Amino acid sequence: MFERLSDKFEAAETETKATTITYFAAECKTNLDKTMFQEACATARDTKFAVAGARYYLLVEWFDMTPLSTGATDIDEIIILRKAKRLSSNIRREFATSAGRKARRKEYVDHLNAAPSER
Repeated sequence: MFERLSDKFEAAETETKATTITYFAAECKTNLDKTMFQEACATARDTKFAVAGARYYLLVEWFDMTPLSTGATDIDEIIILRKAKRLSSNIRREFATSAGRKARRKEYVDHLNAAPSER
């Protein structure tokens, strides 16, 4: 009949290792812009190349780009938690220090309340 290939390997010369293969992958991003989207597309492609049938999801809090179709990518779905853009970078810069965060706390809370998460 069939010869088992494993019977040809000598136990003293054989090394066995366990590995984990990702079938379901979810990448989490605070915000998604075009550069991060392209990186996620590449990661999804690599994941699906390595594991046939794998699923790849992108979980995003803020969506900082014009919506694009994922149909031509290997990303199965993008899940957006807040249907809004982040504060602009010149405003976020003001939150870099403790004093800045304290001074502009109300503005940030109002922004979060205006774009509640989709929980």
